[in-house]
Amino acid sequence: MVAFPDPNHAVRIAANELRIAWRTLRGKSTAQLASVGIVVVFGAAFTAAAAYGAYLGGRGLAENPGELSQLVSLVPAGLATITLFMAAYLTVVQLGDIDVRDGYLTTVPARDVVGGLLLSGYVRAAGLFTAPLLVASAAFAVGAGSPLAFPLAALAVLALTATAFLVGFPIGVGIAYLASRSAIVARFKTLIGAAAFLAYFGLIVSGTFDEAIDPILGVAQASPVSWYADLAVLAVVPSASAAKAGVVLAGSVVLGAGGVLASVRLSERRWYTESVEASERETDSVSSGRLDRLVGRRPAWVARKSWLRARRAPIKLVFVAYPAFLLVTPVQASVEAGHVTSSLPPSIALYGAWMTGAAFTLNPLGDEGAVLPVTAISGISGRDFVGGLVVASAVFGVPLTVAVAGGLAVLSPLPPVALACTVVAAAVLPVLAAALAAGVGTTYPKYDATSISRSREVVVPSMWAFGVYTLAFLLTAGIATAVQVPAAAGALANLLGVADAAVHVGALAVGVLLAGILATVSVRIAVRAFDDYTA
Repeated sequence: MVAFPDPNHAVRIAANELRIAWRTLRGKSTAQLASVGIVVVFGAAFTAAAAYGAYLGGRGLAENPGELSQLVSLVPAGLATITLFMAAYLTVVQLGDIDVRDGYLTTVPARDVVGGLLLSGYVRAAGLFTAPLLVASAAFAVGAGSPLAFPLAALAVLALTATAFLVGFPIGVGIAYLASRSAIVARFKTLIGAAAFLAYFGLIVSGTFDEAIDPILGVAQASPVSWYADLAVLAVVPSASAAKAGVVLAGSVVLGAGGVLASVRLSERRWYTESVEASERETDSVSSGRLDRLVGRRPAWVARKSWLRARRAPIKLVFVAYPAFLLVTPVQASVEAGHVTSSLPPSIALYGAWMTGAAFTLNPLGDEGAVLPVTAISGISGRDFVGGLVVASAVFGVPLTVAVAGGLAVLSPLPPVALACTVVAAAVLPVLAAALAAGVGTTYPKYDATSISRSREVVVPSMWAFGVYTLAFLLTAGIATAVQVPAAAGALANLLGVADAAVHVGALAVGVLLAGILATVSVRIAVRAFDDYTA
């Protein structure tokens, strides 16, 4: 028989979780705190915009209290959809589990732990927009000139977000439980995550995200979820149904209670059932013998070590995907044009090269972690160490960049010379990027782990390394790709009084030369840093 959590235990556990989250936030680096500050600024701007919109809405409804408009009923549909999806996602990655779980489960029942997670999770997930909406509720009441409108609107916001969260939380726990029980999911979770990201990115860049979300909003708007609007405007709009408002409140209580019980049951099954382990593939030297012959035994060993670490902890490479959103503009331009535009292949070549350099060589010393002293005295030279990291990046980055950028270049209206230069850039720049990143990464190393999710910390490159590498690479290699766009090449050719083909080839040569000079200097810096390392 599933029982409800004990309120006293749940509140104490929730308070402890929020205290830990606050201490973690205070302990973040300056760059991370700056990003939090940006979020706060945007939150304040959203609060002001929501309050002003609610004020205008309240005044408009007070002046023309007709039937509930489609816009008013759309608000709870959108809010419920966002809260539910956010609750499910954050539960999977963070909110559905707790640090030192075994210690909690030996002192209090699992249901009390779940209760604490639900309370703290609601504050951390739904609180991002619940607080601004409560401010907007007050502005709505002021605009409508009805003091009673504020408590009703605030009640509607709290009931809706709490109910959606309590429905989304067990969905997230269920997904996490199924993932822990499926050997296939455990083995291919990286590919599944990458596919999900690519699908999301595809919806964004293709401009079809709205089309994908519209059916969900339509279903929510046609359901009793829209009745929360009746509750919010009950004191302002005479046509608002008190019966619907009462029913939706009762429904919130029933669904919320069901969500709590489902969360307890699923969490118990997840915590008390042994998880499957992904089977490790043998890292045999048979397939790696070819690499040994090509680059040498020691560089090949460094490369294989980097690949093995990435396979075991792929989350440490997630940061290389963030700049992919800069491709939104050229991809959208191609989607709108109905064909591959001339700017897309060079953009892909540049991003692919940047990604190659950032993957394995942007924090050479920090990635070694606690074994860095052992690696330093293992007899491997700095040249072999840095060369192995460059090989680790290039083996994957070069073929991928050439395949994607070259394939798109063939489908684009790029002239033959620009097409050839783009393919050459896609083949050469990834290697130079990896070499350039090595020197920057050893100059600005980062040894401390960064918290990615609950109980998951990984070492990622420092913000200084990230910024310096990106700037240096764009100012050099960017020349080789940017001028391959016919419009840019034509403008530069007219300015210099030469043929477009000469500009394409010249820009490639200049960009590769500058990037090569920086890469050569960076490799020397990285080699010296490793050879001179002392614990």
